[in-house]
Amino acid sequence: MMRKASILSSLLLLAILLPVSCEKVNLEEPEGRPEVKDGIKVRFSITDLTRISFEGEDKAPEVESGLSAACTRISFVIYQPDGTVYDAKHQQSADPGFGTLTTSLPAGNYRIIVLAHSGLGIPTFESWERVKFKDNKVSDTFYCVKDIKVAEGGSYELELKRAVSKFRLVVGDAIPRSVTRMKFYYTGGSSTFDPITGFGCVNSRQTEYREVPADMHGAGSQFEVFTFPHAVEDKLKITVTALNANNETVVEHVFTAVPIKCNVITQYSGNFFGDTPGGGQGGGNGDVTFTLSFDTSWTTITHSY
Repeated sequence: MMRKASILSSLLLLAILLPVSCEKVNLEEPEGRPEVKDGIKVRFSITDLTRISFEGEDKAPEVESGLSAACTRISFVIYQPDGTVYDAKHQQSADPGFGTLTTSLPAGNYRIIVLAHSGLGIPTFESWERVKFKDNKVSDTFYCVKDIKVAEGGSYELELKRAVSKFRLVVGDAIPRSVTRMKFYYTGGSSTFDPITGFGCVNSRQTEYREVPADMHGAGSQFEVFTFPHAVEDKLKITVTALNANNETVVEHVFTAVPIKCNVITQYSGNFFGDTPGGGQGGGNGDVTFTLSFDTSWTTITHSY
């Protein structure tokens, strides 16, 4: 009888503890975990994200006026020392207090990872070393990793660094009226990010489309795509295809061994369409040349094509 009572007590205790021990944080919910009643108030604020600019471009605006211009989404993910997520909060640029998080945490050690981007949705944090973005689309992305010890209330200022490289195609000649969009297919970069190393962590095949509205016809233009480099310096192979309304190829160029670097714009400038009817240089000799240049803060690297 005593044994049955002991077993019953153990089962009852397990039933009480199980919901607590199995509680999981839904990383897809913007609000994250409810605040701890007896927790310690801490405040995180982004200080220096928008002061980062690509060299050669206009100076970035101050944080207060420019944060929402630099990114539309911010994720604050708080990890426990064993790598499990304690909490995750996600903000959009229209939210009050965008770029600032005040929350309550139990005393202890934590690692906070912050990602600021303009992607299509909330990133998937598979671990603190592997973050995926919705539909594998990479936008201008900034990050910060900070280890903290919470013993009493306080504020933490977070300085975010740019994580991506940008490829810019400058079309110097006229875009034909038949072109409705530009396709960029590129390998050598990554669409998945490791915040701990600050580099990409998979070998991706990335495809991006850029629409060409009617008001862009008859003139030159420029197009940009992003990727996460695997190392301090990396190389891409990029196929750029001008497509018509039937998804047929009008003109295509392949750029090999394109040098990329984090926080650097690699820019290829030139006459993309050559003697293409209705565009290009108006029936020239068909020569296509590209010039390479770099922009380092964003840093720009310029090439001719």
